Amino acid sequence: MKNLRSLLALLLVPLLLPVQLGTALLRVHVSRAKRARAIGDRGALSIEMALIVVVVVAIAGAVVTLVMNLGQSAKDKIPTTLPTITVT
Repeated sequence: MKNLRSLLALLLVPLLLPVQLGTALLRVHVSRAKRARAIGDRGALSIEMALIVVVVVAIAGAVVTLVMNLGQSAKDKIPTTLPTITVT
């Protein structure tokens, strides 16, 4: 069980790293948006937020594609026939 947890941690950390970076980036820009709203400037920040959303969606799409390809390759490796065992 200990090995399984460490293996799971090794697999999930690289997959979740883009999510963590995206979350931090989103927090920074949300705070900038709040500051700009207080001043009255909205135009440039809206464009930045739109670009960030596009990048985050692209990263999420890449992760989904990677997981789908990994699942397909694992599916192809699973044997579909049962081995026959003769008992004498």
